[in-house]
Amino acid sequence: MSNFIATSSVIFCDVVTGMDFQDFPVALRLDSSLAQVIIDLEQELLDPSRRSSVEELKRLLHPWFREVGASGRNYDRESIIAQLAMEPIRQSGPLKVANPVALQLAGHLVLLRWHLHAEVSSERSSLWILEQDRWQMIFHQGTTSSAQIPASTPKAEAAASAGDEFCVRPLEPSDAAAVFEAFSSNPDMKRQGDADTLQKAHAYVQALLEDRKRQRALAVTIEDRLVGLVCGTVNQSNENAWVWYWMNQKYRGRSLATRAVASLVDYLFGELGLYRLELGLRANNPSSKHVAESNGVLREGIERGKFLVDGNRIDVYTYARLRTDPAPAVNALPWSRQP
Repeated sequence: MSNFIATSSVIFCDVVTGMDFQDFPVALRLDSSLAQVIIDLEQELLDPSRRSSVEELKRLLHPWFREVGASGRNYDRESIIAQLAMEPIRQSGPLKVANPVALQLAGHLVLLRWHLHAEVSSERSSLWILEQDRWQMIFHQGTTSSAQIPASTPKAEAAASAGDEFCVRPLEPSDAAAVFEAFSSNPDMKRQGDADTLQKAHAYVQALLEDRKRQRALAVTIEDRLVGLVCGTVNQSNENAWVWYWMNQKYRGRSLATRAVASLVDYLFGELGLYRLELGLRANNPSSKHVAESNGVLREGIERGKFLVDGNRIDVYTYARLRTDPAPAVNALPWSRQP
């Protein structure tokens, strides 16, 4: 098989050689050996010992693997392996493949549809391919059961409920402990403010909340626990905002800041109707530069020698994005709770 492309929930198989389709598709009996092999492999992927093992996941997932999560987010094999590595160990018992239906689409292609009973139940579809005498999953999609999302749930909140592990929501007073943890995660966090004790972290959060009309602070969360912050400091009279962001050291390098800033930008332009967003970053901070430029923020200037860091003068690059600028293709984090 060549030119396998997975786009959203549609799979296109182009140029399939050596296959006779005239006898397919075939509904497999669940007690057949082939159906049992596929169900057992699917069950392996629900086993915590497999999900936490890079080698096991590479054994079970095809190199061309793609997944469309229930939130609409797309994953390739490397990104889903990284995502599963961050997954907390379940305390409520193992997950099970329920109500499976197996359909053989071709001699070496089987579609398995099944139901997952969990905190958020979902319908699952997996495509398994046989290559070199080994079955591997090449595509997977999850769709949250409609009964799980109330009709009144806002669209963005529904996306979060549907299963994207990381979300954004407004900053809350209860986030102070996680803010303190983030400020303790790396010495460079001292440049983000004064929150190196729990008491100071409470004051840091409180100051943002007391000025919430101007400070539009969004917590980046996993299981509702803050792991980062993105914020727009709004100047309503000029319809602009200064954008800033930070992440707990443990969660850097996963594109979370990039995706969270995209959520913030959508909110500032769409909900607040702002026209111009600005930010500044140190010239020696390539990670922050990546976050800005990935979100279509354009470099406008340089402030020479603005900061003194460890005895060295550091230039600052200034950036801005207008509402009329082209919007980049960034997979913004979903909202778990709206402002």
